[in-house]
Amino acid sequence: MTWRTPEGRANAMNTICRTSPNFRLRTFRSLLVLGLFAAGTSLAGTARGSDGYVYEQDANIAVGEGAGAATYSRRLGNDGNYEVQASFRSFSGDPLSLAFRFPARSSHESAQEFGVSVEELDALMAACRARAGCNQEEFNRHTSRYYRDHALTLSQERADQAPRLRVDVPRVVERNRSRVKPVAVALRRLAAQQGRDTEWMMEAAIALVQSGMVYRQPATWDGGRKILGFYPPMRALERGYGDCDTKSALLAAILQNLSNRPLVGVHVPQHYLLGMAGTPRSDQAYIIHQGRPYVLVEAAGPAARRPGEVSKATHAALVLKKGIRVDPMI
Repeated sequence: MTWRTPEGRANAMNTICRTSPNFRLRTFRSLLVLGLFAAGTSLAGTARGSDGYVYEQDANIAVGEGAGAATYSRRLGNDGNYEVQASFRSFSGDPLSLAFRFPARSSHESAQEFGVSVEELDALMAACRARAGCNQEEFNRHTSRYYRDHALTLSQERADQAPRLRVDVPRVVERNRSRVKPVAVALRRLAAQQGRDTEWMMEAAIALVQSGMVYRQPATWDGGRKILGFYPPMRALERGYGDCDTKSALLAAILQNLSNRPLVGVHVPQHYLLGMAGTPRSDQAYIIHQGRPYVLVEAAGPAARRPGEVSKATHAALVLKKGIRVDPMI
């Protein structure tokens, strides 16, 4: 992989995004030592459904400060759908307003298929012990499959390091692409109302995620699951916030509903961003992956950055060329 950035284009507004931490593994019991048995925290302003799941109720979130600041409001309707109203600005400074609805259940489903549950891992261990001939190697295969099924992957950067768990962002995006369609439909409607093209619509999606939603790292735990500080896209829409990898996954899922342009995730130390396939302009930062250029897109915010504009931290990390990983989106 190679990368290019125009001289002097690194934005002075700098966001350090500590990506969802890799989770070190040794044995199953070491998972417990690392806190997987901790009790779930209670949530203010929530409602518990008949299925026992805790749903977020109404919220009004001020994304910025001062006149014209972005807002993100969410209301749980009687029909079980969240109604979201987001007010933010385009990269040209024009005020935009986007309204969409999605089933509250989709957030629950998105959350349940991601992360680590102690009870589920305990059940795997109990089932293994109940079978004759089940050994550590077989148990490791079952747990590796469990992590994969829950959009986590084991990685080992060096041979002398223990394996670590990290979020499988492309898998999360693939699973949630159809769920975020209401956002894409609303963006298409907004573009049609203003007589805008696909490029404008995609930039509006970037502006929504980048500066129309709060930049905040998710908690370590969510609904009794260890989530490594990462929200799947529907959970991010429900909560109205996320950090760099959470927002990148959400943005990728939305963009895949708007265009067939290939996307990649780009991990640099303590940060995550996207790349969109396309011929870069002279003023745009980009990477070349497998012979194809990808214009870099900062999803994290809160600074407004057009495609091809990267932060100083991203610029510095790419220059060093250490700890960089490219994740092709499925």
